[in-house]
Amino acid sequence: MSFETAAYGKYEIKSGPLSGKWAANAYRRKTLIAKASGDSRQEAVAAVTAKLDEIDSHVVSTLDQEGAPSAKVYVAAFEILLPDFPDSYVAMLRAHLHSTDQLISATKLAEAAGYQGYEGANLHYGMLGQRVADEIGFVPPKRENGKEIWTCTIARDPSLDTEFPETSMLDGLLRGLESQHFEWQMRPQVVEALRSLGF
Repeated sequence: MSFETAAYGKYEIKSGPLSGKWAANAYRRKTLIAKASGDSRQEAVAAVTAKLDEIDSHVVSTLDQEGAPSAKVYVAAFEILLPDFPDSYVAMLRAHLHSTDQLISATKLAEAAGYQGYEGANLHYGMLGQRVADEIGFVPPKRENGKEIWTCTIARDPSLDTEFPETSMLDGLLRGLESQHFEWQMRPQVVEALRSLGF
């Protein structure tokens, strides 16, 4: 009757005896995602894995046309990631959220984060986007050289019409990124998620 830890996809499940029953808690990094109990370890683990499967199926069912999930999924990801983000990442998210129409250039992101130039903002906002993408399972578009555009996890090209797109997301982005005045627009789901977290 000891505690056990097992991997389940991207989650870690800890199970053990609790007040005459069995309990199973599922974590993503150090954040509790789901918990369940049962008359046996197997029953508790089966119940918590069913909850995790439900969470993951909800994520897939709420993807927008560009493959980004709902605000609820972003909230869960930010709750896990924000404690480990450097202050500069939080400053960029905050500046982007509070900019007019949530539109911001890399130059303005650099100013918010304290970087010397827009190159630092491009690099680090992309790294921030990659960490969020890894957490939510988002697959960003790629440049012609095969390199992912990780910032697309957080933002999009504001000129794209998501209801009736005339060009692909990648075409629109590559055209816009060639301009030094290109502005990213924060995804509505990210806006909603950050506001619900008190940003």
